[in-house]
Amino acid sequence: MANPMDDTSNDFESMIARAEAAVEALRETYREQLGEDVAALCALWSRIEAEGADQEKLADLHSIAHNIKGQGGSFGYDLVTDIGASFCDYLRGGPRTAPNELAIVNMHIRMLKNVAENNITGDGGETGARLIEKLRQLTGRAA
Repeated sequence: MANPMDDTSNDFESMIARAEAAVEALRETYREQLGEDVAALCALWSRIEAEGADQEKLADLHSIAHNIKGQGGSFGYDLVTDIGASFCDYLRGGPRTAPNELAIVNMHIRMLKNVAENNITGDGGETGARLIEKLRQLTGRAA
């Protein structure tokens, strides 16, 4: 006689497998979205280089960085979330229009671009930790 628990176990395993497959499909969609968000950041940065920084462009950068920060960790891109959080915090800290401040803004964008182009997932290991520590130092938020 079959054990009814075996059927329950198989159903549960099947549900888990379907859920994992759905998350994996969303991860690929997120990777594409991350690429689009980084491209938008790069386009805004090009406008800042050509036209100068103003509050509208910086607010647009913050909006994109905020989306990146909020979604990355959900799909296994913890380093993206950490860079996005640093970027958001930095942009909230003032107008950020001085040349040295804009260099730090650009560094955040370049780091996000590098992570996206190289599909770096997780926290980035030792290299990711060094990047985040460098951002903390540059933004005045060293631990």
